[in-house]
Amino acid sequence: MNARHRRTRTITVPAHADQVPLARRAVLRILHDWGVPDDSDAFHAIRLIASELLTNVVLHASAATAETGVVVELLDGAWVRMGVHDGHADCPALADPGTEATGGRGLKIVHALLEELNGVILTEHTADGGKTVWVEVPCAMAVTEMVDGTAACAGTT
Repeated sequence: MNARHRRTRTITVPAHADQVPLARRAVLRILHDWGVPDDSDAFHAIRLIASELLTNVVLHASAATAETGVVVELLDGAWVRMGVHDGHADCPALADPGTEATGGRGLKIVHALLEELNGVILTEHTADGGKTVWVEVPCAMAVTEMVDGTAACAGTT
């Protein structure tokens, strides 16, 4: 996506299960600070997707990943973009866990949610041999002005 106005924040957390809720709250705090409404579809979608992608790092890539990076971007006040990086080269794959399984449906839920919201998911291989899983979710915010070269969104200062 070619954004004219982009806000970006990056956080890094250990790839441990107890860090997933902390990282998710940090991502939501960033969106809140940028004025993304807490009751918006984008806010709720990123909450669920952050939990799922960070949990996937812990479950499937923690042997190759001591820390995971999370990039959060607001693009032109119209899209929220989030990337979760890990050191494992394999792309996440949709599973068919069966009706009795207690896990394995998270990525299907993410795909269904993104389809409903007209969002996208893609995986980018990185120079360190790992990958970043990116999601983009539409956000109903209008860019209202420029502040120090970055977009200020309705309701932010």
